[in-house]
Amino acid sequence: MVKQSNNDNELEFDSRTQKKHYAHSMVDLAHKLAEMKHSIMIELPITESIVDAIVVSKKINSNIARKRHFQFIGKLLLKTDHQAVIDALQEQEKSHEAGLIRTPFLQMWQEKILENQEIIAQLYENHDHGDIQTLRQLVRAASKQNSNSKNNRRKVFEFIRAMDKQTPFPSV
Repeated sequence: MVKQSNNDNELEFDSRTQKKHYAHSMVDLAHKLAEMKHSIMIELPITESIVDAIVVSKKINSNIARKRHFQFIGKLLLKTDHQAVIDALQEQEKSHEAGLIRTPFLQMWQEKILENQEIIAQLYENHDHGDIQTLRQLVRAASKQNSNSKNNRRKVFEFIRAMDKQTPFPSV
């Protein structure tokens, strides 16, 4: 069992095995942070020293040096509020999974809108009129048969996704 000490956020453990498991979990967290895109990682509640250490870890080629460096990052994580980092990572994973679940629904909306532009009028009730006008322009651009048609279809989908995040689309 891990206990919080009253002086400087030090942790007390019941056994050496628990210490090792906890240290390994911090190293695993460091590896997970290193695998993330930099733009996503900087949104997490981590210090700049940890971000800098993770950037440096990507430049290390030697296996043993890399292992030691991740242990160092784990130690830095222990000194910060690592539970907040873990919670933020879990929240990001949940939102990513929710986006994956919602994608087929939004693709269906995209196809319906591209087939029949009059469906856009149904969206006036729940969405901003400026968003609707932008969507109409994107749909017109995607409807044209030119070399950028696929790119324009992607833009329509991304715009639909952004609108759905603000106010969810009604079921079709």
